[in-house]
Amino acid sequence: MIFRTLLAVMALLFVLLVTAVLFIVEKDPLVNASAPEQVNNAETVNALLAQLERSLKDRHQSQQLTITESQFDSLVGFVQRATSDFRGQVNITPEVSAIYLTLALPYTRGHGFLNVSIAVLPGDRLIIDKVSLGDLTLPGSLAIGIAEWLVNTWTQSDIATYARAQVEQVSMTHDDVTLSLAPLDGLLKRLNEVKNGLTVEQDTELRDLTAYYLRYISWQDLSIDTQSHSLADYLQLTLARAAQRSTSDTAVLHNKAAILALAVFVGHHRIANFVGDIQPDAERALKPAKPALLRGREDLARHFIISAALKLLSEQGVSLAIGEFKELMDRAMGGSGYSFVDLAADMAGVEFAAVATDPDKAAEVQHLIGSVSNEDLFMPPVEGLPEGLSKRKFEEVYGRVDSDKYLQEVNEIKQRLKAMALYADSRGEQSHIE
Repeated sequence: MIFRTLLAVMALLFVLLVTAVLFIVEKDPLVNASAPEQVNNAETVNALLAQLERSLKDRHQSQQLTITESQFDSLVGFVQRATSDFRGQVNITPEVSAIYLTLALPYTRGHGFLNVSIAVLPGDRLIIDKVSLGDLTLPGSLAIGIAEWLVNTWTQSDIATYARAQVEQVSMTHDDVTLSLAPLDGLLKRLNEVKNGLTVEQDTELRDLTAYYLRYISWQDLSIDTQSHSLADYLQLTLARAAQRSTSDTAVLHNKAAILALAVFVGHHRIANFVGDIQPDAERALKPAKPALLRGREDLARHFIISAALKLLSEQGVSLAIGEFKELMDRAMGGSGYSFVDLAADMAGVEFAAVATDPDKAAEVQHLIGSVSNEDLFMPPVEGLPEGLSKRKFEEVYGRVDSDKYLQEVNEIKQRLKAMALYADSRGEQSHIE
């Protein structure tokens, strides 16, 4: 009797699964937006970031956050540049704003897509009119209730309910959505409580090693020197120490920790948020007395080491997309302009992280970089690469980020990387650059 009941339940679940697949999975994508076209207005995101910064600074006051359609499209385009399986688009009107998402499903050979559409209405709270998953349409109240319950259950809190209540009004025009928000202080405190209460699996060995290398490099003479030093000096000392402390079996782990420690120390202290509690003093982040330099520039040192860390913390496509998107944002008035030199440092950082954590090369990298301070070992020449391009000049010369002219510049950087011994395998072929 129990066996028959179990079979019946399994059969019912199978039927429900097949039915759900038939309703949800579709053969054609809902969104066919072009990522290069969407990120063409990336500089508009600067204003959104400024709003977010003010909101966090004035967390005890009510806030208004206005997001334009261009900003939505730019952020969605950034995600598309990072992962080719995703597409998104936003359409804003005074009556309703629609969010369209498409995800190409794996193992379907390009013939299976999860299409999602969400209709948001203006009102005195967050109102979702409806949510569609393929041919399956759910009332907005039911969809948001399910999402709220799932988040609350996972976090064992009421954080989703509280966050929803933060939205006091939603208004729309033909170009933007404005959210009127309650003071953010309470939400930020609850988020911190949820973060501390979640049992997230963490690589404690990597965290502890990163903390060790962070302290180690902060104790060195160059870190307290009143003169700036090359990033090559920091890499030499840290990887030489990694070579002393590791074996061929642990070289990858030590190299990861060394790169992450340097990203926190000479890149940006907030990288530590992705690693764990590694600062000796939580109130005072460790950093060198003077910024590190690469090719004589502070910005290139940060680009290189932060991109290397992002490669270890994410997929390669994400780290490169972040670098490219940042350059597109810099084309705005007052920005430094689009720089293929910066992009070269980003790409070199990604390649360095890849080869330094290759099990077949990790120990070799330790001894090569740890034996001499030489930027030419890991950073390609940057002479002749265009930079300081305004949006007008960028569009005049390159059009978009998928144009032949733009891809020629990117390919030039790739060729310079390919010519470097560190990034070539034993046959003299490039092993990481596509």
